[in-house]
Amino acid sequence: MRTKMIFIASMLVIMLVVTACGQSGAANQSNPAEAAEPAAPVEEAQTRKVTTVNGEVEIPVNPQRIVATYYLGELAALGIKPVGTVDRQLGKANPNLASYSEGVASIGDFPPNLEAIAALEPDLIIATDFDNIEYADYSKIAPTIVIPWTTADVATKLRSIAAFLDKDAEAEAFIQEMDANAAKAREAIKDDISKEETVAIIRFFGKSIRVYGGRDIGHALYHSLELTPTPIIKQAMEQNPNFTSTEDVSLEQISEYAADRIFVVVSDEEADSQYNELQKLAIWANLPAVKNNKVYKIQADKWFAYDPISINVTVEDAVRILTGEDDKG
Repeated sequence: MRTKMIFIASMLVIMLVVTACGQSGAANQSNPAEAAEPAAPVEEAQTRKVTTVNGEVEIPVNPQRIVATYYLGELAALGIKPVGTVDRQLGKANPNLASYSEGVASIGDFPPNLEAIAALEPDLIIATDFDNIEYADYSKIAPTIVIPWTTADVATKLRSIAAFLDKDAEAEAFIQEMDANAAKAREAIKDDISKEETVAIIRFFGKSIRVYGGRDIGHALYHSLELTPTPIIKQAMEQNPNFTSTEDVSLEQISEYAADRIFVVVSDEEADSQYNELQKLAIWANLPAVKNNKVYKIQADKWFAYDPISINVTVEDAVRILTGEDDKG
């Protein structure tokens, strides 16, 4: 009897141990499942704060509806199409950007039309420092970044815009492309124009005559192709890197800007009439470039566009002109 009781007690102990182990195993098996439950997703920030010339501005991380008052070419170089821009960037006003402006709405010209901008419901406005619009008026519509235009060259503007849009790599790639195109162009013209030959850019618009430096129309000639400006323009460029053009010059002063090659820009019908009359005068006929048939009449709308896309276009035009493939750009 005593042996039987010991046997029963032993069996009870064994059953208790097995049961406990089973429960422990079940508990252990449930732990991995509990640990595998996914953590709640962390919501990505939709905006970020950036420092601009107008202070700190909160802008979208990935803007989808950009209005750019004068930076269609820069955005195109970065692979971005805005929803709106000014008229002088659209269609025939800037033929260099025609393929990039399809589907882009007009916001008027300068000053831009605030109602037209608001109607486009932008999530970001990229403006210039010469829009003649109060920054506060833009900011009422959407977060606004002002990119200086009058004091920045083409590469600086591109890099500035790219930095706000997280497109730095795209900007550097395009600048490298511009530099490569310029180097190729310089090689192409080396037998057609020497470093000793001077180049002038003279613009006729209305009744005004101006001579241009290294910005706008001058970038392709003086920076990309590294052509030599006349002494008076060279001095002005050295004194002021942002030098764009002279004030109005008189017919009598044109000889002061005489060059071996002259690029002439005629901006309107009144200017064209003035240029035609000038060609009849001895003061024009006696210029070295005129005597040697080295005057090239080029298109204002194409050459005055100061953006990275247009620079590539005008460099190619300049090569065709200087190598004799074309007599106008």
